Amino acid sequence: MHPLFLPPTEVIYANAMARSAEIKRSCGAKRIAAALDLAVLKPTATLADVRAACDLANQYEIKSICVPTSLVSFTTLFMERVCAVVGFPHGNASPAAKVMEAMLAMEAGATELDVVINYGRFLNDDSAPVANELVPIIHSAHERCVTVKAILETCYYTLDQIADACRLCADLGVDFVKTSTGFGPQGATPAAVKTMIDAVCGRCQVKASGGINTYADACQYLNMGCTRIGASKYLELLP
Repeated sequence: MHPLFLPPTEVIYANAMARSAEIKRSCGAKRIAAALDLAVLKPTATLADVRAACDLANQYEIKSICVPTSLVSFTTLFMERVCAVVGFPHGNASPAAKVMEAMLAMEAGATELDVVINYGRFLNDDSAPVANELVPIIHSAHERCVTVKAILETCYYTLDQIADACRLCADLGVDFVKTSTGFGPQGATPAAVKTMIDAVCGRCQVKASGGINTYADACQYLNMGCTRIGASKYLELLP
């Protein structure tokens, strides 16, 4: 019998520590599902698409289904955790229209609201429309224990503008800031997400969305500190 040769103790220890770090970085299916807002937002989405997404969400305990306001009441027939998008996808409706849309979504059963801020006006150094729409929405939503996420559409911002928008939204009381609608020319990026996390300083949470297509994408943003991710798929995000 050949003698057993073990590597030096320090090599065994280093390997064990590396494996431990790898395990901590890994994202299991349950972790991804628990953070995922599964989006059914394409203009061509049918009721059958919504039903299929709800079945998937219920099977794998996905956090929520994200749908247009017009589909909220139908979605609640099959799923309790329903997120409605407001002012989607460009955010440039009047504050009154967005407040009304938010109210209708909550009356239909939405438990979360993803509100696209008026980023066109914000990028023109006018933050008043953002405050005028978010304050009444947040107030009404929090009275109903409904979560509010502010969508920035970060692909159009400088990093300094991302930080300023995040601080503004956190000051107004949002529960999350979110990178993207998924309809812009680019979705979440590590640089944008890091800027957002640093800017809010724990005063609200961060959601990465747009362009999250793989397991590596999902893990990257969850490990950076995002507590939500948005995507139109789930099984494709698994290892």
